[in-house]
Amino acid sequence: MLSKSLQDLGGNTLAAAVAGCCQPAIFNPMDCLRIRWQVAGSPDQRSFRRFALHVVRSEGLWKGLWRPGLPTNMCAVAVSQGLRMGLYPTARDVLQFATGHREKSSTAMLGAGLTAGSLAYFVGAPFWLVKTRQQAQRQFAAEGRALLEIFPAKFGPAYWQGCSPLIARGALLTAGQMFGYDGTKTTARRCGLQDDPMLHVAAAACAGFSAATLSAPADVVMTRYQSSSGQTLLRCAGHVLEEGGPAGFFRGWTANFFRLAPTFTVGSLIYEQCRLLLGPRRRTPSRLAASRGRKTAESQAPPWHRPVHRLLSLFGCRQGF
Repeated sequence: MLSKSLQDLGGNTLAAAVAGCCQPAIFNPMDCLRIRWQVAGSPDQRSFRRFALHVVRSEGLWKGLWRPGLPTNMCAVAVSQGLRMGLYPTARDVLQFATGHREKSSTAMLGAGLTAGSLAYFVGAPFWLVKTRQQAQRQFAAEGRALLEIFPAKFGPAYWQGCSPLIARGALLTAGQMFGYDGTKTTARRCGLQDDPMLHVAAAACAGFSAATLSAPADVVMTRYQSSSGQTLLRCAGHVLEEGGPAGFFRGWTANFFRLAPTFTVGSLIYEQCRLLLGPRRRTPSRLAASRGRKTAESQAPPWHRPVHRLLSLFGCRQGF
């Protein structure tokens, strides 16, 4: 298992990076709305729904939410997701081998998620910093507040400002995603449910819920710190606590969840299709026999079977009718 994960490391990383580049192009408005809601001035007491409607009506969907930070967000997600999803299977198998477990264990999954997420978000930290500032800048401009310096003067430690909460957020987000997705699918199989696209969607929703919940406090502190000037992490955390109490650390959770759940769903579909397109698959005897069996079944199936089967196969459903 370890040798196979090492062989697939490059393909997994590339497939995850391609999926990560596509996801922000679709869901950047929710990410930008989350950032703008988190840095909105304290006098703004509107609800999240009213805040979102106000932004769209006053600035427009494209200018207010879709365009800010879009190219940088695509680069940030491609780098971070490519590394964390590409390294996760190998890290999990290494931990299983080190602990002597033959089957997947919760300890290996948790450790691999934390390790892969930490490394991935450390490497992508400069992109996340610039992306956050570009999106926060739009809110500051709308409120007439002092604007930020988007790009630090020199490339160096300044580009890793807020790196600690970013790494914590990435590690917790990855661990929450893996536990939510794998845990839901494992529990569903034990209850006798089929591994079909509907289960994948439900598992992605659970992954989005657990990832958004675990990473929320670090996410709020990271956004405040990266969009501030001269404040320490503890001072930013203190301001969050003073303004909203403990619930302030979950500000923007709704936007984050409704961004992560569909993002995980679409990303997993793109990832699986990219893995199928990357290079020739190993033609083992069992796969050759299965391929011949599928071709025989398709030739004997009714005319409507083939297009429907191919359509469902795009969504990961490989079972026959």
